[in-house]
Parts: sequence; structure tokens; C-alpha cells
Amino acid sequence: MLKKLLNIFQKLSEIISNTSDYEAMLTKFVKVFAEGIDVDVCSIYLYDKKNDMLVLRASHGLNPESVDNVFMKPSEGLTGLCFTSEKMINIINPDRHPQFKYFVNTGEEKYRSYLGVPIIAGKEKLGVIAVQSLQPKKIRKPVADSVNTISSQLANVIVDATVISTLSSNILVRKSGTKAANPLGEMITIKGKAANIGIGIGKACIFDNENSFEGILHTQTDNREGDLKLLEKAIRITKSKTLTLEQKALNLISEADASIFCAHLLFLEDKYLINKIKEEITQNGHTAEYSIKLAFEEYRERFSAIEDSVFREKIMDLKDVMLRLLNVVRNLKSGTPTDENILELNSSRIILVVKEILPSDFIRLPVDDICGIVCEKGGVIDHVAVLAKALNIPAVRGVRNITKLVRNNDAIIVDGHSELVYIRPDNDVINNFKNILKSQRDEHEELNRDFTSCTKDGCRLTLKANIALISEISLLKKYGAEGIGLYRTEFLYMIRDHEPTEEDLINIFKKVFEKAGSCDITIRVLDIGGDKKVPYLNAGKEDNPALGNRGIRFLLSNRALFKTQLRAILRAGVNGNLKLLFPMVSNLHEIDRIYEILNDIETELQFQNYDYAEYYQVGIMVEVPSLLFETKPILEKVDFISLGTNDLVQYLFASDRTNESVYNKNLYLTPLFLKILKNLAGVTCEFKGKKISICGEMACDIYALPLLVGAGITDLSMAPRFIPRIRKIIKQLSYEECTGILDKCIELSSPDEVYKYVEEFYKKNRI
Repeated sequence: MLKKLLNIFQKLSEIISNTSDYEAMLTKFVKVFAEGIDVDVCSIYLYDKKNDMLVLRASHGLNPESVDNVFMKPSEGLTGLCFTSEKMINIINPDRHPQFKYFVNTGEEKYRSYLGVPIIAGKEKLGVIAVQSLQPKKIRKPVADSVNTISSQLANVIVDATVISTLSSNILVRKSGTKAANPLGEMITIKGKAANIGIGIGKACIFDNENSFEGILHTQTDNREGDLKLLEKAIRITKSKTLTLEQKALNLISEADASIFCAHLLFLEDKYLINKIKEEITQNGHTAEYSIKLAFEEYRERFSAIEDSVFREKIMDLKDVMLRLLNVVRNLKSGTPTDENILELNSSRIILVVKEILPSDFIRLPVDDICGIVCEKGGVIDHVAVLAKALNIPAVRGVRNITKLVRNNDAIIVDGHSELVYIRPDNDVINNFKNILKSQRDEHEELNRDFTSCTKDGCRLTLKANIALISEISLLKKYGAEGIGLYRTEFLYMIRDHEPTEEDLINIFKKVFEKAGSCDITIRVLDIGGDKKVPYLNAGKEDNPALGNRGIRFLLSNRALFKTQLRAILRAGVNGNLKLLFPMVSNLHEIDRIYEILNDIETELQFQNYDYAEYYQVGIMVEVPSLLFETKPILEKVDFISLGTNDLVQYLFASDRTNESVYNKNLYLTPLFLKILKNLAGVTCEFKGKKISICGEMACDIYALPLLVGAGITDLSMAPRFIPRIRKIIKQLSYEECTGILDKCIELSSPDEVYKYVEEFYKKNRI
């Protein structure tokens, strides 16, 4: 099925890229997809927001005359149910369903099965893709999964088509009125895709990073040996410049984002790539400049042929490296300096407007002057998104023709929340956004006047932050976190093309301890497997990875890697308040093996005369249900336990959390799960000085909060931005009330009933 699906995707991609007519594209789309997955009908219904109607826009299998002539309210029919519920519907005998609605002349009465999948882009519902079959059998799961996958692809196409359609009509989503009109021209509003949320208001600055390859002509050298030596010198200089950029990036952002330049170094050390450039000089007599261009073009063709978009988009890294190498060659030939200068902008408080921006350009810009970014291009993992998030700059990408529609110094607003860019906004719009920003600042100040987290009757809670990047540590102070409750280390491995060394890890962990100061830091050791892959570690393919070699199992079976990470953590944390957290532990024997390895490492470090953290706490993640039956013997061995509610719920209820059709995010509100929490917290209280914490999604759910307080769980760890909201609600609760709420909710029969009970409590108490 996977091979067939890849073949379908390839055909659909060809349709999208080769068909300029939107209607024709949808017609071809449904035909290819229906034939590819072997179903009788494939139809696309799109939502007409203006008329509040779902409209049949394309179909293969239904009467062609019904296209654009079938309309239904979102409250009507199975398609309407799929649209409003935002859930997949897969049933047989659809005419027996109470929501079924028959449309005359469509010819659908003979089809005995129906599968509907919502088409959603971000939070916006766009329509439904429906599949039907003559056979009275549910559409097979592989086919249903394929439809689900293609719906997200289709969502992007629809959004893009809407943007194109808007552009073709001068992109005037709203014209400003005559009284408030900006004298520079009419206001234009364009839709893009959020690279980072937030609002930026400023003056446009068009940044034109010239594509130096375009100006390089077919040129021959009269001194092959000289060009070869010059190339080798340029490579050494470019490597040095790349290391400088990486160091600057590390000082500016985080280890994950700065790792972009690790990939750049790998290109400069790629023997095939460098030999290709040299061969063009020595064998074909091309200049170093033209040889670099030829090598880049060959690699670009190879990258574009790769099906995986993540790898395909590495071409931007190669382009960045090759352009830097090219500029060094040119500078050496002309005798000009090869220093990396800060790129100047025309003013402060600017919105950077670009076709595309390379990582090295980004690092050399005065980022303090940039309050927003708008980019014409943008892919799945483009560096605009990575770096904008790291630097907390609002950004929207995929905004077509933006560099043609805006002028330098135009007023411009970037709204990363709604994915809109306002060019030359009128005074009303500007004032509106200024008021929004002011209100956000006021709310933030109000929430952060008091960082204590106490209930009305004096029960003290500790709110900590979950982080994965060094750049996030600054958020601890901003949101009043009382430490790091979960530092995920897997990203240090996932962002690299090779395993980090002990020294690499020490440098990163030292920065974590330095920036976090005296607060507690809980570092979770490498947690990969399941849905988190690190290709170069060769974990192998598994039929059921969620139950396979993941978490502590993987580490214990890769002892050298495990020891390297633990040595780095202990050495870096010599003066810190360190808590070590081990994931996916399922039995007591694994805990014993962890202590054996820690003892071995401490002995090694002592022998090698290394300073290390001698006093630290050891904790485990409670994610596997088997631990629920051994709580007391576990607490006798470890210093604390941390509930990973996401995985614990998944395994407890056999509900794959990556499968939307079976996973309910509110399962942790199930009365049975609440009973487990209460028992765990009760047993933990029997062990003096030992604590239980929550670090999953449940920790920042306002409807779970009184239940956690009632269970006596007072350590919560969450994404930093949720802390002020949770703190505010804690101050309006009392421990006594919460114990009563928990006891009542345990007696209920479903998570929905629990949710409604807490919701009513909030309404009654105006919380």
C-alpha cells in the first residue's frame, strides 16, 4: 500500500505543478486518487464561508452534472457531520444513518459504503473529501489512512489556490476607506502560513540577498593550478567562517537552531562535492567560480529528485554554503577582505520582507531591529521558521509576490496568529493591532505581578517549565517558572546528522545550568523510539515501535551512547541542582541496571580526576501500566516519579496517541485514570521527602487542574506560556474544594461527564 500511495502522491504532485486551472486540477485530482486507491467514488466538497454552504466542487463517480449543483448546510448530511465534527466517518449502508441526506440526480443511491475525511488547514475547516464504494463493506483502514493523509495535502493546495485567486484579483481583500486611507496606496491583506506566532508592526525593509549564481557565466581558466590552490584556500576560509557563524548562532539562539551550521560544515567536508568542483577545474578547465556553480546545480537536481521533503529542503543549506564559498573565491581573486560583516538595515522596528533568506544572512542581521518577517518562499522545515521561533520574531511565509506588492518604508503588520500580512494598513487597523499588543502586555504584567502559586486555603504548588532548547530558558523568568521540570535531550540528537560527542553535550548542558541558575533542573535522558526517530542510530524497523525498543530499553541496549550522555550531564552539572529522569521504565530490574551504570560512571570520573555532580536525584517516568502495581518498591529505590500522562493514557487504554481516529485527548479525565492518580499520590505521600510530578498535557489543562490539586499532586511541569494561566486559576481554588471535586468525578462514568462537572464548577464560581 505504501508503494501505491507514493505513486499516487507523485501523480498528484504532477497535477498540482502542471495544472494552472484550479477547477481542472480538482477534477484530475479526484480521478487519479479514486483510481489509485481503487474506490468507485471520490468527491471533494468545499466550504463556502460567505453562504455557509458545503458545495460539491469535484467528483469522480457521481453524476458530472451534480458538480457545483449540490449544496448543503454544515448541519446537513453525513458530509456536513464530518465537516462540523472534524472527525473521520467510515460506515456501511449510509442511507440508514439518521444524518443521511439524499441528493437527487447524483447517482449516489447505489453506493453502500461511505468514508468522509475533513479537510483542515491549521484551525480552519475547508471542506470534506468523500470516498464511496458499491460494496457494503467499511472502507479498509489502509485506504482510510491514505485519504486522511491526502486530505492534509489537499488542504495546502486549497489554501494556495485561494491565495493565487486573491492575487489575480489585485489581492485587495479589503480596501481602506477614503477618510482613513493611507496616502501611499490602498491597504492590501494577504494570506500566508505562520512560521512563528505573534504580531509585528513596523516599516517594510526589502532585503535582497542577491543570487550570485545567476551572474556566473561559462568561463575558462588559463591557470588551472592557480584556481585549484585558490579553491583549497577558499574552502579553509569558508570552514573557519562557518565555525564563526555557528559560535555566533550559539550565543544568539540555541543549540538546535545553531546546528544548521553543523550541516554546512558537513557539506564543506563532503569529498564527492569538493572533488566534483576540483574536477571541473582540472579536467574541464573551468574557473573556480563556474566550477562551484556546476557542482551546486548537480546537487540541486539530486536533492529535487528526493521524495522526502525534509531532505529535499536541505538544498537551502547547500546553497548557503556554496554562495559563501563563491564569495570567498571572488574576494580572494579581487584582493578584498573576506570578513563577515553585519548586514545593515534602513531603520529600527522594521518588518523584513524577503523572497528567501539564508541562515548565514539571518545570523548577520541586527535581529534586535527586526519586529517581523514576511517571506515569499517557505517549506516544511525552512529556516525562516526555525530561526524566527528561536529569536521570537513573528513571521509569515509562503506570501506570494510580497516583494512586488510592498515598497521600502511602507507600513506593514505581520499577524502570525491569523497568518495574515497587512500592507499599508489604514489608521483603524494599525490602532486595532496596537490595542491588541497593549492588552497582551497589560495581561502579562497582571498575571506576573505575583509568582506564588497558592490555593485560597494555603496549599502551595510548584509550577515548572518543559523545555527543549537553551533559548527557552529565558522564558522561565518571563513566566515565573520555578525550575525546569523536564529538559528533553532527544532534540540534541534529532537535529544532527551524527552522534554528538561527550564534549558537544557538556558544552550544551553547561549552558543550561549557567542560564538556569540555582533552580532545579530535571534532565530527561535520551528518549527515542516510537514516533521519535534518529536515523543515524540505526534503531531498526519495528512492526510495533510504540511497544518496541524505545526509551530506557534502547539506552540499556546501547550502553556506550547511554554512558556518554550520562557522563556529560554529571560533568556539566557539577555545581547545579540536578535531577536525572529516565523514560519508559517498565520494571524494577531496569532501575537496578540504571544504578549500576551510574555507579560505573562515577568510578570512571573519579579515576580520571573529573569534577562531577556527586549529589543528584534519580527519578523515573511512569508511562507503562506495569509500574502501577509496583509503586512502593519503586519509591524505595528512586527519589521521585514523574507521570508522563500522554503515554500512560495511551498504554492504559490501548489508544494510539498518534492516531486521531482512536485517541481522545481527554482520556486522562476518565474516572478510572483519576482513581489511579489519587492512589499514586497517596502512596507517594507515605515516603517522606519523595514527590510525584506531572509533565504531560494534563499539567496545563485547566479542567484537570482541580483534580490534580485534589489528588495532592503539587508539582506540575508544562510549556512556559501556560504557567501564568494555571497560576491564576490555582489562586481561585481551595484544596478542600478540589478534594471534593475529585471524589465526585471518580464516581462519574465518562471523561465527558468529568469535563462538564468541572466546567459547571468554574461557571458557578466565576473562574
